[in-house]
Amino acid sequence: MSSFIDDTLIMLEDVGISIRYPEIRSVVLMEDGRSETCMRSSVLSGVRVSIEQNPKIKFMMIFSLLDFYVDSSYPNMEGKSYKRKYESLPVHGDFELIFRQLFRIAKVIRNTLVHNPSSFSINDSCLNTSYNYKKTNFSVIITLEALRDYYTAVIMYLKGDMGKGSYFLGIIRSIYRNVLAGIRGFSDEFGDSLETPSMGVELKPRIRNVFVNPSHEMNEGRVKITTPERELPEWEGMDFYISHRGDDFLIPREALDSALSISEHDLVSNWKRQGRFPPIGKP
Repeated sequence: MSSFIDDTLIMLEDVGISIRYPEIRSVVLMEDGRSETCMRSSVLSGVRVSIEQNPKIKFMMIFSLLDFYVDSSYPNMEGKSYKRKYESLPVHGDFELIFRQLFRIAKVIRNTLVHNPSSFSINDSCLNTSYNYKKTNFSVIITLEALRDYYTAVIMYLKGDMGKGSYFLGIIRSIYRNVLAGIRGFSDEFGDSLETPSMGVELKPRIRNVFVNPSHEMNEGRVKITTPERELPEWEGMDFYISHRGDDFLIPREALDSALSISEHDLVSNWKRQGRFPPIGKP
């Protein structure tokens, strides 16, 4: 599964799909107190032709990947209708809940394109889809800004490069809430509202400043970052990358208290480094 998805995502990058992974700024702290910042932009941009000029093809390509991911992850769903797949997707915790809702949105848009393509339109900075089938209205009205976040969320699940732990959940909760905020209307055979995640930690998803090996100390069961906190614009997030008892941890500022500390239990339970994103240190 991974090879097929990776190859297809590379192809999508080549034709200019526009998504918005977090921009990562690795801040490497030197022993003399100085720092070196390495910026890594994660916005995909095409080198041949932009698929953004054909939103229908763009959506169908991403939906095909999404459906392949579902069939590969849950082989018992292969051959089922999209309605049955949605009903069968597990929903234990925010990781599964958000993915299930992303699939639900995709199901409505896909069926519009296949069965009622004239009902698919883009105007007033919104994607509009709406049709009726067996006395049920199926519709998605979503701003183009939120649609970009939607595609970003789907591709984050497909790539799996942040793992499935608290860091990924913090990013995906924020992006999914942005998607919900941009939906002006939604309905399908299951109702007219989408499910919302828990009130867990949410991370600022646009720019993350990752401080590599900041000084820290352990005292009375708490880990405290002792490197002075830096002032950042409100929309930028901050992470601290440390090693503790032989393991690597990526701790977001949003998970620390006002004294930049966290209990060792919460640290070990939630913030062990997973995946290969964000990249750490010098390129």
